[in-house]
Amino acid sequence: MSIRLLLASLFLTGSLAATAAPPLRILTEDYPPFNMMGSGGRISGMSTDVLQEAFRRAGINYGIEMLPWVRALNLTILESNTCLYSTARTAAREQQFKWVGPLVDNPWVLYGRNDSRHAIKSLEEARRFKIGGYSGDATAQFLIDRGFDVDLASTDQLNIKKLLAGRIDFWATGKYPGAALLAREKVTQLHPILTFNTPMLYLACNPGMPDALIQQLNDQLRSMQRDGTLAHLYAKYINQKE
Repeated sequence: MSIRLLLASLFLTGSLAATAAPPLRILTEDYPPFNMMGSGGRISGMSTDVLQEAFRRAGINYGIEMLPWVRALNLTILESNTCLYSTARTAAREQQFKWVGPLVDNPWVLYGRNDSRHAIKSLEEARRFKIGGYSGDATAQFLIDRGFDVDLASTDQLNIKKLLAGRIDFWATGKYPGAALLAREKVTQLHPILTFNTPMLYLACNPGMPDALIQQLNDQLRSMQRDGTLAHLYAKYINQKE
C-alpha cells in the first residue's frame, strides 16, 4: 500500500471513530417483574426483554445499568445520551423527557394486612389513613398531589416491613411489582384491596435524544405488537393479566 493510500485509510478510520455514536446509556431500578437483577448479574424483567428486542431490531448499541430510582431519574434529566425505564408517563414528567412506548401497563393498588379492619371501597375512603410509598415514585407522587397522607421510604421493600409493623395503614405500589416483592420476601400476610389507577410504563429519554431515534424505537415496538412478540414476552412473567 502506498503512503498516500495508507494516510487516506488512517484518516477515514479516525473520522469514523470520531463520528461513531456512543452507546445509549440505559438506566433502570430494581422493580420486578418489569426490571430486576437476574441470574449471573444480568438485568432481566418484562420491560427489559421488550427493550432489548426493540434495540436489537433497530440495530442500536446500548448498555443497561441498575441504580437507585431517584439517582437514575436525575441522571436521565441531566445527561443527553441517557434513558430510563420503567417510567410512568405523568403530566408532571411529560415535558422532561422524550418517550418510547408504552412498554407495559402497571395497575396501581393499595395493599393492606390480611387482619386489617380498614375496609375501603374507593381511594377517597383511604384519605384518612397513612399510606406508604417511596421517594420519587409516580404512585406516591400521585397521592401526594391529591393531598393524601403519604409516608415515604427510600425503597418500596421497606414499605412491606412498615405495613407489617403497623407503621402505615396501606401500601401504594404497582400490582405486579408488589406481588413480586412479596414473593421475594416470602410475605403472605398482605393482599391488594383496591386498584385505583392503571398507568402505562415507558422508556423515558433525555430531551436531547434525536427524534429519529425515538421514532425508530417506537416503530419497532408497534411492529412487535403486530407480530405477537410483545404478548409472547409478557407471558414469560405474567400468565394472565387481570
